[in-house]
Amino acid sequence: MRAAARLVLGGFVSVIAALVALGHFLNWRRLPSEQVDAALVFGCGEAWKAASRCATAATLFQRGLVRWLVVSGGVTVPGTAQTEAVWFRDNLAARGVPAGRILLEGRATNTAENATYALPILKEHGFAQVVLVMSDFEGIRAHLTAKRAWRGHGITIYDCHAPSVGHWNAWTWWLSPEGWALTFYTVPRLFRYRLLRYLWQNN
Repeated sequence: MRAAARLVLGGFVSVIAALVALGHFLNWRRLPSEQVDAALVFGCGEAWKAASRCATAATLFQRGLVRWLVVSGGVTVPGTAQTEAVWFRDNLAARGVPAGRILLEGRATNTAENATYALPILKEHGFAQVVLVMSDFEGIRAHLTAKRAWRGHGITIYDCHAPSVGHWNAWTWWLSPEGWALTFYTVPRLFRYRLLRYLWQNN
């Protein structure tokens, strides 16, 4: 009986460890050790995601980790006549970020387009180091999407993804239905868009 109990307990612990490891894999993080050129803020369809990404981007700028912010999104924000990019700009300015340090990309309607349409802006301004700002549970997807879109352009990618407080956490996502829903919103897309192969490829 004791052996069986230990086996069951060991299996339970292994499953929990795997779920936590998955959470931390999705929340891919790599912060720069010194100031870099810019942060790219990905557009999104929900207010709580947008608010968190805006706060994260403002913090990066105010702490001197980035010189510029590039905000991407051409979808109209519900209840307004603004695109996501314009909404981000106005809200970042309200948080004290100088409007002259915010560059807009106003066409993208999804994550792949965020990365693709931002590239000409990055190249025009000579940005070679970029911090990605996405929601934490989508961090690895944003990273691999940008890595695919920017291959061969010599851009170093960093990641500082926005916390989904009250919705998702890398340690505890498996304890709530919403945590499962958000996690398995992201995971299938890693396979559907064939992103995982870019883990092992250089920029």
